[in-house]
Amino acid sequence: MELIKQLAALAGLQDSYVHAQGHTEVIDLDKQQAILLAMGFDLSSEQTIQQQIDQLTEQPWLEVIPPVTVCEYGQPVQVRLQQLQHAAVSDWQWQITTEDLQVFSGKISVNSSDIAAKQQTRQGVVLAANLSIDVSLELGYHQLEFSSGVHTYQQQLIVTPQRCFQLHDKAVLHKTFGPAIQLYAVKSARNWGIGDFADLQQMVATLAVQGVDFIGLNPLHALYPELPQDCSPYSPNSRLWLNTEYVALEMTEEYSFCLEAQRLFDSADFQQRLQQARSCSDVDYVSVAALKKQISVLLFQQFKQQHLQQDTVRAKQFQRFVQDSGDSLRQLAIHQVLQGQLFEQDWSMAAWQNFPTELRDPSSQAVADFAHQHQDAIDRLLYLQWQAQQQLADVKRACQKHGMAIGLYCDVAVGASRSSAESWGAPEDFLMNLSVGAPADIMAPKGQNWGLLAYNPRTLRQKAYKPFIDLIQANMRYAGALRLDHVMALLRLWCCPIGTDATAGAYIRFPAADLFAILALESQRNSCVVIGEDLGTVPVEISHLMAQYQVLSYRVFMLEQKAGSYDHAAQTYPELALATVTTHDMPTLVGYWQQHDLALRHQLDLFPNAQVADSLHQLRADEKQLMSQRLQLTEGDFASLIHKSHLFAAQQPAKLLAFQLEDLLLMETPVNIPGTSTEYPNWQRKLVKNIDEILADTSVKQLIDAIRQARH
Repeated sequence: MELIKQLAALAGLQDSYVHAQGHTEVIDLDKQQAILLAMGFDLSSEQTIQQQIDQLTEQPWLEVIPPVTVCEYGQPVQVRLQQLQHAAVSDWQWQITTEDLQVFSGKISVNSSDIAAKQQTRQGVVLAANLSIDVSLELGYHQLEFSSGVHTYQQQLIVTPQRCFQLHDKAVLHKTFGPAIQLYAVKSARNWGIGDFADLQQMVATLAVQGVDFIGLNPLHALYPELPQDCSPYSPNSRLWLNTEYVALEMTEEYSFCLEAQRLFDSADFQQRLQQARSCSDVDYVSVAALKKQISVLLFQQFKQQHLQQDTVRAKQFQRFVQDSGDSLRQLAIHQVLQGQLFEQDWSMAAWQNFPTELRDPSSQAVADFAHQHQDAIDRLLYLQWQAQQQLADVKRACQKHGMAIGLYCDVAVGASRSSAESWGAPEDFLMNLSVGAPADIMAPKGQNWGLLAYNPRTLRQKAYKPFIDLIQANMRYAGALRLDHVMALLRLWCCPIGTDATAGAYIRFPAADLFAILALESQRNSCVVIGEDLGTVPVEISHLMAQYQVLSYRVFMLEQKAGSYDHAAQTYPELALATVTTHDMPTLVGYWQQHDLALRHQLDLFPNAQVADSLHQLRADEKQLMSQRLQLTEGDFASLIHKSHLFAAQQPAKLLAFQLEDLLLMETPVNIPGTSTEYPNWQRKLVKNIDEILADTSVKQLIDAIRQARH
């Protein structure tokens, strides 16, 4: 038992945590063992466990220099050098190559006064020295080389700022606001049954005139074009690339030249199918994908004939895009085609873990042969990704042109799906046999298992945090603000063995200080405000790191129905926060007031027992009574409920305020019910009106104007 505890601690597995309600929960030993097994540890005997403890204890001491050092700008560059005492070298040469290829070099000697620690290992005593290099480096990613004359060692040196970017850094001093939109849910007279980047572009001017400074979006991550029913934006195929179903195909350059595509689009059959897809109250992802695939095949053939075969400037731009995008994009496109082909033969092939053995490794010859045979299908997806990037870049430019202080407020999912292209391309980056979720809290009394992958913290460090850096860079590319779903993931993640529910989980720790520092670097470089979704079980350490790095907290009016939240509203919705009345994971305000969400939870058996259900019903009654008193509400007057709750939130100090269009339309049904998958049609419900009608609606415009006045 003691050995298991030691191994768990060394593996970063926490044996207890503070529950959302404030009491300490201890993780049972059998659960710790199951998680350790899923992490790849051998627990077959005390001897093997002891060997792994020894290895994990010694491993950090046997690194001559660590693979990465994160240091703050303006501080001395500190390097930890570790040598076996019997082979220690005093004189070293160092060279730093900055990211803009400046070179600094010098010599350094290790003196006895530099020795900070000693450690006995099986290879001998290790001496650890903390050395300061006298060099002033700019922010960024630099390469350090340390040489003894016999051996050379390399390290990534990351120089980071003290905090994230803030709006006042570019002289934006007013409190900002904007709608939070599920892009797929947007209806319009021209879209194809799913909101797209052209819809988004057309919203910008209208909203900017009304004083809106940002448009919040669901994650735009790449999904599964050949399995369109897998539609959750929070269970993505790749968080590095975009969902190409958002491409407005008729707005592409190829469409204007492709008579065949135009004829198909104008045909009676196509128009009938298009009208059916538009008129559905839920997004019919399968029909939309079929319509878009038919046209995009023709558009890519047009591009191939007009540009690729002629080697035009436009062809070169596409080829440069593909080349600059690296392995992750090509692997995504291959995975999408391969998954679709195999899924047609056997539904279990949706997961790459069930692919034929020779196709599970993207670098295999079998995958290369498949890619060669299906080059056109793969290139079509690369072409669509290129168009997605261009159309979203156009939206960003429109936001800037119309003077929005922030522009696009984007969202990054906490993990990728286990069967994703992201994990197929680099399984070593993830804890493949664990699933991310959350312990029980008031929003999900049974806990949650999201079926997502956590990074492997050891690999993350060995790769100098490159997977995390790539993730943040990709998601800040078009964003003026970025929301990190479940920001606690930078410190720890609740992980459960595959096939178990959330009650079988425990927390695994991550190098939060380094990850927050890197986040601050990318935030400053991209002039991008960062919001951390800190709902649920939030450790004090996360709150301290968010305050230190000025990551905005996420404050939800609907979750703050306590007397103190009104009496001390400035503390409940502080300046360093985004305030919102409700969220995509919660009922709409009307649904909340009518208790539709509680009725749905009963219907879907989401309460662990009758006692929890009764307590939540009583809590709702108390919350509604408090809201009625404090906001002076009249029962049944939903327009007043929406107006007063939004104005209350708008008047608070929080720098950002987001509102849901669903609330302004008095909609009742939720976007998503946490803890469900097939039980409820999550991520499918559309807005009840076309977007141009919504933004022209007098009551909507009046409320937006009232919010604007309350914010300024």
